[in-house]
Amino acid sequence: MKNRKKALIIAIICLAAAAVLYLLVVKLSQRSEDADSSDDSLVISSVDSGQITAISYEKDGKSLSFRKEDGTWYNAEDKSFPVDQDSLTTMTNALGAVSATRKLDSPEDLSEYGLDSPVLTVRYTASDDKEAEFTVGDTNDAAGGSYLKISGDDAVYLVASDFADTFNSDIYQLADMESFPTITSDSITDINVKSGSHTLEIKNDSDGGRIVLENGEEKENCASSSVTQFINTVTGITFKSHVAYNCKDLSKYGLDKPTADISVDYTTAETVTETSAESVQETADTEETESETETVEVAKQLILHIGSQNEDGDYYAALDGSKEVHVVSGDTIKELVEKKAADFTDNTILSGSLNNAKGIDVAIGSDSWHLVKKEIAKADDLADSAETEGTDSEKATETTDATADETTADAEKVDESETETEEKWYAGDTEIALTDLSSAYSDLSGMSAEKILDTAAKSTGDAAISVAVKWEDDTETTVSFTVYDSSFHLAEINGEARKLVNKRDVEKLVEDMTALLKK
Repeated sequence: MKNRKKALIIAIICLAAAAVLYLLVVKLSQRSEDADSSDDSLVISSVDSGQITAISYEKDGKSLSFRKEDGTWYNAEDKSFPVDQDSLTTMTNALGAVSATRKLDSPEDLSEYGLDSPVLTVRYTASDDKEAEFTVGDTNDAAGGSYLKISGDDAVYLVASDFADTFNSDIYQLADMESFPTITSDSITDINVKSGSHTLEIKNDSDGGRIVLENGEEKENCASSSVTQFINTVTGITFKSHVAYNCKDLSKYGLDKPTADISVDYTTAETVTETSAESVQETADTEETESETETVEVAKQLILHIGSQNEDGDYYAALDGSKEVHVVSGDTIKELVEKKAADFTDNTILSGSLNNAKGIDVAIGSDSWHLVKKEIAKADDLADSAETEGTDSEKATETTDATADETTADAEKVDESETETEEKWYAGDTEIALTDLSSAYSDLSGMSAEKILDTAAKSTGDAAISVAVKWEDDTETTVSFTVYDSSFHLAEINGEARKLVNKRDVEKLVEDMTALLKK
């Protein structure tokens, strides 16, 4: 009985302690909420964004000011500066309704929030003479925002980082300036890159292809993929940034004497309106005319002058006839200016898929093989055909003589449209496994020249291997390899010997072809 009474007393004491602790936590929580309130929808400043007539901000020791007149925003320091109107609209929208995620009612020391020396100060004036100033201090990475204070308000607020980011641009990031024209590769007829005494040109030829000229001399054996890549680099030019909108001293950017000039001739489709003389005569009384629209190709040209490099390794550039100066990627300019005709040389040895070949002749030493591709009915179709013939013959014996003759003729007739075929390779009567042939063929089709001779060489000695491929379009490519030196073999392709390939690549081709054909 005494034990029960003692346990009851202990339980009452514990319950009382818990109640006191609960009340203490509630009290502290209320105080905390009074000192630090949080509300995702706490609007701390609002104004009709359309009524804002002036904006200025200071950041990193630099200040920018803008004024709105007759619905257009201007740079307060230079009214002729081409201000991007959309950027200023973004700023007015940000100032129209400023929201906070937390409020600190009684901050003891502004330096704790970086507001004694703010990183950003933003001011605006509205048409009703309403003014406000916002100072932005430290960033709270954990909360994902920045501390902000408003003029006339003792509280400190935590706002999303988007507010400060809106006012993070320098003057030329807020400029409405020209961009590099949009040009499609198909519309280009000529590209000319001149750097010093060197000129590289890519132009359309009469056959609808492209040719490469270096210092006015046409270069042969150029890879179309390399030409396409070069053209894509030109069409992909963009201005990374702007540095001057009305440059009066081009020498400051090395543009008084450009290091390179890139000219592009291209065509663009434009719609023109034509009014016929008959239409004008017929409608003279009614003062109405009928017009027709027509799309025509218009020839155009742009010239991009390349100046000096900046500290980041990029280049200053200006379009011909323009006073605007821009920055273009250094990698892009080097890709164009440093290109030589030799960089376009096609280093492949054999272009063409095995699927497009119909015959291959291989010679290794005194041995030679003639391979042909044949189209053969699949084995399953042959078996089905034989079975059908047998069944139909049995039925024929059970019918009249006339019916038997008709059925036998139908059974012997093969409907080619329903017969599936497959392609197989043969050396004489011996079938060559397609997987093995493909592997050996890839040694040749995947081979690349490691060096290109300026002038054609003369093959000496016997060929290590010769391969002649007859294509489906009845054209032929012949490749033979002879020893050039201790490291290379000379590849003679359709009679021209300029490409040097690694001797190990040739040795592997010989080894794989020999193993395939001598099985």
